[in-house]
Amino acid sequence: MAQATLLFGIGAAKAGTTWLYRYLAAHPEVRLPAVKELHYFDTCETGKFDRQVTRMTRERKRRKDRLPTGDARLDKRLQREVWAYTGWLNVIREGRNDAGYLAFLNHNADEARVVGDITPAYATLSETSLTRMAAMAPITRFVFLMRDPLDRLWSNIRMAATRKGGDLAAMAGALLDKVLGGEDQTMAARCDYAGTLARLNAAVDPAKVFTAFYETLFQPDTLARLCGFLGIAERPANTEARVLAGEDLMMTEAQRARAMAWLAPQYDAVRWHMGALPQRWTDNMEALA
Repeated sequence: MAQATLLFGIGAAKAGTTWLYRYLAAHPEVRLPAVKELHYFDTCETGKFDRQVTRMTRERKRRKDRLPTGDARLDKRLQREVWAYTGWLNVIREGRNDAGYLAFLNHNADEARVVGDITPAYATLSETSLTRMAAMAPITRFVFLMRDPLDRLWSNIRMAATRKGGDLAAMAGALLDKVLGGEDQTMAARCDYAGTLARLNAAVDPAKVFTAFYETLFQPDTLARLCGFLGIAERPANTEARVLAGEDLMMTEAQRARAMAWLAPQYDAVRWHMGALPQRWTDNMEALA
């Protein structure tokens, strides 16, 4: 059998990547590692493999500490994740290790037509890294998911604020101020669809890139196009389930106005690149007028 297609899911954060991971991981023609986010290429850029080893070791311990749960199905899943983290740690302890990375993805792939790595942080990678990824295998494919910029930013902020604890509204407001004020470059980079699209366009053959919207991802025609793009059979999905839904918290009108003004270039860039936008996007764009 020919070598499997190498898939890179590159984001954006809070735009449906976990749902996409679970959908593809359950597909009989796809093999994805039990570790959803490998963070290989962003760690290659920073060179901070020690920090990534520490993070992955912590994630493995979290799963080990939960075993046994008394639920056989959950225990099996957690054990698979422990094994996957152990295998991945063996790779990244060596630093940059492209051969190990590919071997990890292809381990037990058997007759899979697609193997892959879905890491939203890859949306912030340099053109150089994206070019290297595109040449990693004979057939490579990229999937870039985008969500309405305001909704995505606020969802990302709510998730971060929840993790920090304390008063959710106050913490979310403080985090938003940091992003809009230029103090949180990491979260700001996750908002930069324009930059990601420009780097992808420069580094990767457009025929190898599938760009889609969170708002229409769950529709049967989008999933059919995705499966066709990856060369796998169409498969029905549970399009009602919400994955990793954040705490409910409404923005104030003042917060919304400031965020929309800051995000305006992203709406313009995506509209130029994609043409028609989902209704949710156009509704928010009208508020800018």
